[in-house]
Amino acid sequence: MGKDRAVSGMDFGVRVAAVIEREGALLLVRHQKPDRDPYWVLPGGRLEPGETIPECAGRELAEETGLTADFSGVLYVSEFMREGRHTIDVVVRMDLQGDGEASLGSDPEVAPGTEPTLTEVRWVSVDELPEIELLPASIKGRLLRDAGDGWNPENVYVGSIDG
Repeated sequence: MGKDRAVSGMDFGVRVAAVIEREGALLLVRHQKPDRDPYWVLPGGRLEPGETIPECAGRELAEETGLTADFSGVLYVSEFMREGRHTIDVVVRMDLQGDGEASLGSDPEVAPGTEPTLTEVRWVSVDELPEIELLPASIKGRLLRDAGDGWNPENVYVGSIDG
């Protein structure tokens, strides 16, 4: 017997995030949401129905940073689970097109006239990364661990995080 997600009330989704590297630094975006401390993430967002993972990564990168890039592979897959929510996180590697500069974009899910959730975009060196509040922590750990080989891991499944 299959599960009916609508009946279960489970918020289930896939989030795609992009690793963009330039001269040893990663592109990150800072979020500030109500009732929460600011935090950094890789550019990315929720996969839309009918959209491929590379399409989602490219769309989210353009929306949040104004940059374009080519998909070059899946780096990590992880899961986040807590009551009422199950998110599959897919982290991909993207190669920048051209030499444009990143600019702060927007989150189209934020209602017009309300405070934006994206507050900053910047390149963060691997040396700075340990001091940055990058979420999820498991991905931050893998990014730090795999930096020496240019983010080309052998094992892409990071695991499950209950939270």
